Amino acid sequence: MKRISASSRLSRETAKLVRLALALHASGSQLESLSWQQQVNKLISSLFQKKQNETLEQALDYLWTENPPACDVLAQLIESYAESLVDAADTDAVLIAIPLLVWSRYAIPTGQISKPRLRELREQVMTHLLASSARLAISDVLFSPDQLPRGFTETRALLQQLAQCAVSGEDLHMDSSELIAAGEFVADVRYVFAAVVVDKGAPLFRWQQDEITQSEALQTWQLHTKSTFAAMLPGCHFQSLLPNAFFSAWRKLEHEARGFSLRAAIFYLCEMLNVVPGDLRAVIAPFYDQVLEEYRIGFSLLRTPQVLHGVVWPLIGEESEETDIVSQIEHELGGLGKIVVLTTAMPMEFCDDCGSPLFPNADAELEHPEMPESDKVMPQLH
Repeated sequence: MKRISASSRLSRETAKLVRLALALHASGSQLESLSWQQQVNKLISSLFQKKQNETLEQALDYLWTENPPACDVLAQLIESYAESLVDAADTDAVLIAIPLLVWSRYAIPTGQISKPRLRELREQVMTHLLASSARLAISDVLFSPDQLPRGFTETRALLQQLAQCAVSGEDLHMDSSELIAAGEFVADVRYVFAAVVVDKGAPLFRWQQDEITQSEALQTWQLHTKSTFAAMLPGCHFQSLLPNAFFSAWRKLEHEARGFSLRAAIFYLCEMLNVVPGDLRAVIAPFYDQVLEEYRIGFSLLRTPQVLHGVVWPLIGEESEETDIVSQIEHELGGLGKIVVLTTAMPMEFCDDCGSPLFPNADAELEHPEMPESDKVMPQLH
């Protein structure tokens, strides 16, 4: 086990959390693991009560560098504590996210959900997702990524509010005017949050008690919620994903958003410039900050070199230079007139004025995306 020295500059509680996580990861038996896990959970509970987000995040950051497998073990325990309530004698509760991928020529809606739409959404969740005895509370706000809870303790606080509402059979009213303004992107994600409360040990979701798969549940969900989400997102194209526990749904959305953003870019440019995909060129390039951090894709017309728009494809989790990401990107770009793949390592450069990423052109130069002067100024692609 790696020892934590004073020179590591970790606080006392951070060092203790790291030490316990390393011990849990190195455990040689289930009984030993249970003992270490109880100690980790006790410390995590204490840190949550003291709202010490920084300590939790510092421990994860340290382990991400020093011992990624132990980091995964600790992250799972912290996230589980943030998104679930299991300390009551007779009930369990979990925070779920209802995720949406959205693109539009116009501003993507966020903020307050009307009462009729909220009633429709509640009915669809209860009918098509939850186990028969589950209780539900939904927040009446459509969140953008900028408006999500800022830390683990804030996530648990939201769950506690929603769980209290679920027990009393009410939804949670939140004042969306208190949230920060949502960023403007052509392609973005939106969330609705809810809490599910069940009797101790009872199933949460339909696929736990009925003979259906999650894939079948998703198909039913998408079919029956299409009109509700269309009313919530006027003028938008959207794809709904399967609602699930907060961190699981968030990770799935993170993966799905990359391909969705590329497809949205193509549809958007074709619609705005009155062209077909075969008129477009995409340039794919790797971008480094000591290690490979992301790919950036610059879009232009075949007849002109100017980059019109760009999309960032970030690496997620354990993805690295050895992961065949370029093939995934090329697959999403199928149908374009030309795809150029650059192998030159590009620096992580941004516009000095607006902070937006710079994107590659076919000559391996970095440019600020600009639409033709005759077109109106448009939001950037996520």
